[in-house]
Amino acid sequence: MLRVSLNALLVLSLLEIAAVPRPGDAAPQPTKRAPQPDLKPPIEVLGTCQNSGAINTTISPSFIGTTWRGWGTSLAWFANYVGGLPQRELTTILDLLFEPVNGLGLNIVRYNIGGGNNRTLSPQFYTNTESDWRGMPGFKPTKAGPYDWSADERQRNVLQGAKERGANVFEAFSNSPPWWMTYSGDVAGALKRRRTNLRREYEGAFADYLTTVVAQFAKRWGVTFDSLEPFNEALERFWGAGADHEGCTFNPPEMGRVIKHMSDSLKAKGLKTKLVGVDSWYGETSWLPAMANHELLTRINVHSYVNKYDNGNAAASYEEKFGTIRDTGKQLGREVWVSEAGPLSKRGSFWDLSLYVARNVIESINIMEASAYVIWQAYDFGSHWSFIRFPSYYRPPYDFKLIQPKVNRRFWLFKHFTLLAKPGSKPIKIGSSCIHGMSAFYNPREAQLTVFIVNQQAEDRRVTLNLEGFKTNLGGRTTVVFRRTSAFTNFSKRVYARFRGRASFKMWGQTFVSVTFTNVSI
Repeated sequence: MLRVSLNALLVLSLLEIAAVPRPGDAAPQPTKRAPQPDLKPPIEVLGTCQNSGAINTTISPSFIGTTWRGWGTSLAWFANYVGGLPQRELTTILDLLFEPVNGLGLNIVRYNIGGGNNRTLSPQFYTNTESDWRGMPGFKPTKAGPYDWSADERQRNVLQGAKERGANVFEAFSNSPPWWMTYSGDVAGALKRRRTNLRREYEGAFADYLTTVVAQFAKRWGVTFDSLEPFNEALERFWGAGADHEGCTFNPPEMGRVIKHMSDSLKAKGLKTKLVGVDSWYGETSWLPAMANHELLTRINVHSYVNKYDNGNAAASYEEKFGTIRDTGKQLGREVWVSEAGPLSKRGSFWDLSLYVARNVIESINIMEASAYVIWQAYDFGSHWSFIRFPSYYRPPYDFKLIQPKVNRRFWLFKHFTLLAKPGSKPIKIGSSCIHGMSAFYNPREAQLTVFIVNQQAEDRRVTLNLEGFKTNLGGRTTVVFRRTSAFTNFSKRVYARFRGRASFKMWGQTFVSVTFTNVSI
């Protein structure tokens, strides 16, 4: 591999970057920062590379070792809502999330195979608006009755719309078995928390239920699920009867038996869908190699919510937990995916939380060495999670005013990642002092290198990026493309036509930036 040492300096200032209007922006972008009284300082600060002062780092073609699989969202609750909207609103939302040019271009979709509750025994699922969308339909409402393939139309509408717009990786997951397979008769959980809710005599039937649905999606709707996850936060013991959404506790021995049933059922049906697991909320994976039948899992799924490791020294907590997940993956020879993520109960302004999401993405890549990142909900009633603003708390049959959905700044922040770290890209190793605030991807197909930087501090910082070991000006002149999203700008862009090895620029406080170098190779 040719290593090139380049010394010339290109000094650029992000304060000069001109804003470029994008679809979904209602107002022109400001060119200067203006005070906003509702902007709060971050609750805690983890500096990029250092706690303060200038950042000077070298990017070289040393790769983490994974190939990036993409970006995605789970459907489930929000799809059970937006899938029933009038066609204009539904089309707009699908375009914003899955269309690859003007939208986010999410390519991974996780579909929730609902257990389906007993409406008579569990009316809390269906008595208020938020529970209406969390109460996922099942495909086999009774033990003795037939499958109902007309069920879950709203979530299926969103799944089909995502596929039509280019999504190409599909995972099915379960939060609970059907109610009639459970001890409590309630898909929200057992009568006593911390206890499993799947009757042992139904473990095989549960496997048959999920794999039957997987097979029918390919046959009826042309959707082939690449993977199947039978568990969700099963070890955390959150789940109890009477709640307003599905959940089921499993202990490792029960998981091992269910995994074997799932594997046998997939083989019996001639399905190539792979088993993955186990979607732990706490990120605890050290026990996984000791679980029976763990070798049948082809990938490790974990959840990466932004606040769950912030116990005192957040940086150390992230490194410890994420490092354990990474090491488990290496021990078992399995890729790791972040299969759920989001701000959860983190406090702060919407923009503070958006910067935390960006940091979480970066840490999941650098420390956990995840090869995909899937958010939990792209839309949420309270907008705490969402990329899209939309009037909410409307009950079926969705008879409400036609108000155009609009994106928020988190949409533009996330678009940096989805546009510039495409599937097939190679994550680059970042120096240990920068792992909480900077990540980099090399895209060999497009001959581009992109560095992502989050600055959670209030102060501006001078950033210098040195390229070493990359060939430049191949197939055309190497240019530098700066994009910035802040509390004042949405995905502003400026292109600089000359580059000779190093780029230096001023980065605003509380800002997210991507820096793309074109026509580079290794």
